Amino acid sequence: MLIVGLLFAVGAGATTFFVANTAKSEAPAPVPTSNIIVAAREIPPKTQITAADLKLVKMNSEVVPPAALTRPEDAVGKITITGISVGEPILPTKLGGPNGAVFVVIPASALGTDGNPLPNSPNYRAMSITIPDGQAAGGSILPGDIVDVLFSFTFDPVKLLERPTPKNGSDVSARIVLERVPILARTLAVYTIRTDATTAERIGYLQASGGSMQLLLRGPKDERATGTTGATFKSIQPVVKFEVPEKITP
Repeated sequence: MLIVGLLFAVGAGATTFFVANTAKSEAPAPVPTSNIIVAAREIPPKTQITAADLKLVKMNSEVVPPAALTRPEDAVGKITITGISVGEPILPTKLGGPNGAVFVVIPASALGTDGNPLPNSPNYRAMSITIPDGQAAGGSILPGDIVDVLFSFTFDPVKLLERPTPKNGSDVSARIVLERVPILARTLAVYTIRTDATTAERIGYLQASGGSMQLLLRGPKDERATGTTGATFKSIQPVVKFEVPEKITP
């Protein structure tokens, strides 16, 4: 009986050892993690980030955005371009520079490897224009959007032409004068656009002429040229067929 008991004890010990080793070998591998900074609280747009807005966390390396910042000093002092939610990784694309500088005048495509403008690049300028919400897609245009500029004015042949003919009558003329204009920044009804120096002078003239300027919001990735030629009563009448008033004798 003693020998049988010893055999059972040895067998039980061997079974326990085998089960324990099997359990160890089947244990899941540890999940790789990375240290990144996330928002410690809701951060509204156009807010300068402080150290209190951030916290360092460990996150599954497989789901960490490649561009996520890992050091608080890389974000403190920057301006948020869009709102950042609690726990959201801090990405460089959502941050601008200090002092509210959330745009660049010269795009990266126009800069050489030394950071200077390429020889044949346009003389880029940032220019502000004031457009009421009612003439800017209801005020829904935001930085990063692309717009066309529509200009309308009353054409007075006597004022603008040296030798007007009887065919030259006073009329309203409307035309898309600029296409694919990037919006760099916006403060209420003041829009900052990127243009070149020559076009900036033309915009200044149009604004001073007393006409009306509107911004037309383009759809994302719509790079097509409009192909329009402008509109006056002569070009609109065959399309809309206004009833032309006649002079009558009272």
